[in-house]
Amino acid sequence: MTIESYQGYTVRCFAKQLGDGSFEASGAVAKDGSIKEGSDPLGYYPSFDRAAAAGIAWAKAWVDAHS
Repeated sequence: MTIESYQGYTVRCFAKQLGDGSFEASGAVAKDGSIKEGSDPLGYYPSFDRAAAAGIAWAKAWVDAHS
């Protein structure tokens, strides 16, 4: 999991390694300790770093659209 602060929110990404070595990405947004939104799976990536970037990008885009 990767966690960042962004415009007063906490954005998280999750990168779950699969049996074939790829990573499934998802993201979540929280504020004041409460989860505001979580994504469905965002796709499959060849590395943890790419999956993490996708999850963080999704969460930041959610914040931009809802704040």
